[in-house]
Amino acid sequence: MVSIFIDGKLTRFQSEIKYAFSFILQTLGYSYCFISDTGRLNKNDILLIYGYNEPTPEDLKSIARHYITIYIKCDPDLYDPKAFSPDKLRKSISEIKLLSMTPVISTRKFQYPAENYSESNVHAGMINFDLVGNVFFHLAGLEERIENRQDSNTACLDSTSCFYPYREMPYVDNLLWLLDSLIKEHTHAKGVYIVQKHYWPEAQQCAATLSHSVDNLRKWDYASLFLSVASDLGMFFTFNWRQLWHTIAGKLKFLFTNYELYWNFDEFRELEKDSQCRSAWFIAPQQNEYINYSLDDPDLQEEISQLLADGNEVGLLMTADKPNLDDYVTRKQIMLHQIHREQIGVRQLGYRTGEPLRELYNKLSPQYSQSTAWSEAPGYPFGFSVPYQPWIMGIKAAYWELPTVFRDSYLKVNAYKVLQLDDAKRTVKKFFQNTNRTRGIYGLDFSLASYTDVHYSKKLYTYLLALLRSGKTWITTAQELITWWEKRARVTIDESDYEISVYFPDDLEHMSLQILNEAKIREIEGVPALADNNLIRFSNVKAGSIAVIRLLKDQ
Repeated sequence: MVSIFIDGKLTRFQSEIKYAFSFILQTLGYSYCFISDTGRLNKNDILLIYGYNEPTPEDLKSIARHYITIYIKCDPDLYDPKAFSPDKLRKSISEIKLLSMTPVISTRKFQYPAENYSESNVHAGMINFDLVGNVFFHLAGLEERIENRQDSNTACLDSTSCFYPYREMPYVDNLLWLLDSLIKEHTHAKGVYIVQKHYWPEAQQCAATLSHSVDNLRKWDYASLFLSVASDLGMFFTFNWRQLWHTIAGKLKFLFTNYELYWNFDEFRELEKDSQCRSAWFIAPQQNEYINYSLDDPDLQEEISQLLADGNEVGLLMTADKPNLDDYVTRKQIMLHQIHREQIGVRQLGYRTGEPLRELYNKLSPQYSQSTAWSEAPGYPFGFSVPYQPWIMGIKAAYWELPTVFRDSYLKVNAYKVLQLDDAKRTVKKFFQNTNRTRGIYGLDFSLASYTDVHYSKKLYTYLLALLRSGKTWITTAQELITWWEKRARVTIDESDYEISVYFPDDLEHMSLQILNEAKIREIEGVPALADNNLIRFSNVKAGSIAVIRLLKDQ
């Protein structure tokens, strides 16, 4: 059990601090509680102290003679965007080496990110910057408020962001890794066990969500076909022959057959079927200035029915034409009626989601939003590769945010040119490997139009699916992932000296736990389970079940 003591001087930010700590420890998969005094601690608990005044090494060691103790320094400015100007924010960012170079906001200087104090009966650590405050800063998206963009829907996910140079690794996940490493190091040194939930149901290394934005189903009419000649000339003079011939072939096909080149449902669906994968399809419920199709189209309704029959998910593609609650609620109800579901996920067309839209989403209450992505290049939006509930208007949001790491728009170098296929393959592989390192989610979006607009789309998507299948990756839909993440959070674990009780309030097809350090399992009762050393895999768990794990006593 991890017990958290918060300095009484920090009452002004008590809600924000507890919210950030809860995100950190729920994500890492540890049982935790908040305490007001150390009288409630058990001898094998891990004590996290979050305070403003730094203790001396001697004070820290005196506490750590009784419990594993980790002190984290608080910087209250990180909870107050008014404490920073854009210039001060940039000057307060330092780099530390964790899993990768990681940006840390700190108004205090420090030499090392963390220090350990380990003696025969002392197990203590100190994190020399405000790890919790840094996590909160990104959960709340405070950079856009400091940059004075909160009244727009552009967000700070472009090259002007202070964190753009670090986008290729999930830097918030790196911060969680630092705390996780300290907990594991000290429990191992003291010889006590601790139980940790794996991120994914069968202890997979990472997860992947495939998705398709259905933003355009009509490439041309005869007027736009005529006007596109200028674009063809541009490609000709840039010597982009392959893309030019691909475009001309598409135009000839349209002229002689009237075949709609953006209607690529079957193409993506067949590739995914061949790889035994499923995906989420984000479709707009109403035609407007941004959307050139109608949900009333019988052909589109037939496609939606086929997608659902194949086990895919249909989500709601939102547009910026009427950004008000009444219209958004109407669109949500239209799509729920269409797919006969009680919950739905949303995506904002173009990924333009600043603070006003996040507030609107919070009132709309979708199950999740997959609307954050860097605008110009692949990367981890706001530094996350895991689900989180944003901090909006002083409270935790009612919906989950899922990051999108790679979009097909990143393949376009300019209006006339796309990346070479080999470069595209290297890029998707690099971000898959980066996601593996932090056990996160590889969120992908290939729009329907991309299958036509990028001449090698079939080859790249086939390569991507094979890449995902090659590793220990949980390939799932966004809705299934969020449902799992919520159920995982509700599983409770009670640890005593030689017995662990695990309560499952929900049905679970799979669930994996790791007992860290030297404890050995004697038996497991109550729930079907297999133990591989100290990795426990539960299966076919019924709601209300309790698993009892008994450990050998001769440790």
